[in-house]
Amino acid sequence: MPGKGRMFYGERFEDVNEPIFTGIPTFLKLPYVPSIEELAKLKPDIAIIGEPMDMATTIRPGARYGPRAVRAASTVPSPPYSHFNIETGVDPFDEFFVVDHGDARVVPGDTMATLKNFERKVYEVSSLGICPFIIGGDHSVTFANIKGWAEARGYKKIGLIHFDCHADTAHTGLCGFEYDHGAHIRRIWDLGILNGENYTLIGPRGFWPDKKTYEWMRDNGMLWFTSFDVWEIGIKKIAEIAVERALDGTDAVWLTFDVDVMDPSVCPGTGEPEPGGLTPREAIGLIRLITKHFDVERFGFDILEVAPMYDVSDNSSYNGGITSLFASRIILEVMGGLAIKRAGWSEGRPVRPKTETRSQSQNI
Repeated sequence: MPGKGRMFYGERFEDVNEPIFTGIPTFLKLPYVPSIEELAKLKPDIAIIGEPMDMATTIRPGARYGPRAVRAASTVPSPPYSHFNIETGVDPFDEFFVVDHGDARVVPGDTMATLKNFERKVYEVSSLGICPFIIGGDHSVTFANIKGWAEARGYKKIGLIHFDCHADTAHTGLCGFEYDHGAHIRRIWDLGILNGENYTLIGPRGFWPDKKTYEWMRDNGMLWFTSFDVWEIGIKKIAEIAVERALDGTDAVWLTFDVDVMDPSVCPGTGEPEPGGLTPREAIGLIRLITKHFDVERFGFDILEVAPMYDVSDNSSYNGGITSLFASRIILEVMGGLAIKRAGWSEGRPVRPKTETRSQSQNI
């Protein structure tokens, strides 16, 4: 029996192979479904949503161009939709219908009205039973995303796995704004749907936030692994702990990924770069190990803070820079991990050479 992707996309699943510089650059050149009415008829498993806002940044703006750049970068390589991964042995489009729902509405100069629009959009999509995959935008939008998602589904208690250079748990941001991109975790906490024991932060480092903020996190049961912890402890143990905490008595799990968790040598296109971050292999490995445990029906995801004008390889966003390309790959890896769970596997099933050079325990 053909996979869901072949059934949904038809012959375009494998047979179309067009140049990347033609056509409209939706995410992966997936079908563009802008109306909520059409989305309700199609009922895809996952909808891509852009949230091009950076009004809550406090250092370098530019993440408003993130959704456009990530979509452009995702078209490399060119279609077809088939995306078999040689390391996991899974094609997410064998398991899921995915469409691009376009961008939520921005009100330039009005952060709160924009966040309300984002919350409403995620609520609409989540109410249809569709998993939201969101491309930001600065990290303040995660509060709106989780609020809309949780209210649409009636979730009372969620797990949260947070990849970030910064804790973003400050009572207010650097300049005293409560809905700053450095305070969104505290705003989610204020909703009463997140317990510290269900929260794990991966990758913090550097010089913000302050000591009192980390003491507040510790006193409320939150857990974090610095980028040096990832290096010393290893991705498998950290992933195991993060998953266990996220699933412990919760209704659903949200995964939020700020690209400044990465070392700026590999992801320079972000507003607040900090040396000493994760490597792509560490990040991709963690994403695979974590997401293979989650059901797409009780999951949400956003990726934030791609600011393409700071990317050394991106002068136009016509086909994205290395940071935008990395972000597009993380989106695919999250889909791939969820596809492993949807397929009923406990781990990936890559095609390996007859002469095996590694142990089977290394499979993700």
